[in-house]
Amino acid sequence: MGVTLALLAMAAHGTSMVVASFAMRHLSSAPGSMLAAAAGLPAGLLAGAGQLAFGSGVELPSLRAVLGFILAGVFSTYLGRWLIFRSIELMGPSRAAGLQSTSPLITAFFGWLLLGEVLGPLGFAGIGLGIAGLFAMSMGGHGLQQGRTKSVAARHRGFLLGSLLVGLGSAAAYSASHVFRAAGVREWNEPLLGAAIGTFAGLAALLLASHKQMTGYLREIAAQPVWARVYVAVGFMQFVGQSLVTASMNYIPVSLVALISMCTPLLVMPLSYFAMGKQENLSLAAVLGICLTLSGIVLVVLHGRPQP
Repeated sequence: MGVTLALLAMAAHGTSMVVASFAMRHLSSAPGSMLAAAAGLPAGLLAGAGQLAFGSGVELPSLRAVLGFILAGVFSTYLGRWLIFRSIELMGPSRAAGLQSTSPLITAFFGWLLLGEVLGPLGFAGIGLGIAGLFAMSMGGHGLQQGRTKSVAARHRGFLLGSLLVGLGSAAAYSASHVFRAAGVREWNEPLLGAAIGTFAGLAALLLASHKQMTGYLREIAAQPVWARVYVAVGFMQFVGQSLVTASMNYIPVSLVALISMCTPLLVMPLSYFAMGKQENLSLAAVLGICLTLSGIVLVVLHGRPQP
């Protein structure tokens, strides 16, 4: 069940990245990230109201659970989403998805340090294999197009370091959010309501951080109403992905959740190749990376936990 939920979360996040890459051609990522974060709030309220109306009752959360979900929302809805949107804008969806490859290893470390989760040697080997595959996908999924001039290639390399830092920052933010979300759901087993709390906290942080640019954002949104609605759809997909990630943490270690849910290149790269074939290249290295990542997931799922 945990693996299935994490795979569904990966599908939701991967689809949202491809859709967002199309929207960014018309509306920049800064107002887009605000719209996507805002879309998660009504989604969370509706999901929470439905659970309260048709569920079997909800216990009051502990302070630690609420704090965990708040921190998870700030790190994912605010920092993670803004940085991942920015990296998609800078590098394209394939390379941005590939740069998330460090997240499972960071999450595994903090899961061991803060949550007491232990993986066996084969588990860490599987995570390493998955990360190697993700790295191969990121390197092979979006190369410089043939025919570019040397000056254009030089400018591309000049932006590369900054782009890498943005992508790695996003991976670190999502790693932190995974750990905080796991701590919250194990204190209070309400993934939908927890996701709603996190979405509200992340949106509040985003609005506080960008209040000076709000007038310009609203002007951009008013000029592109169709693509603004696309960003809203992206936000709904990301809320669904966060809820599924949270639910999966009840069944499997947070490090495994991070590995599976961050394997968005498995979906992003084929979709990008067929949807944006001229900009996104699916090379032999990318195909090899997909195979390595799938092998790593299988190894962790089957043999990751140490024997009692």
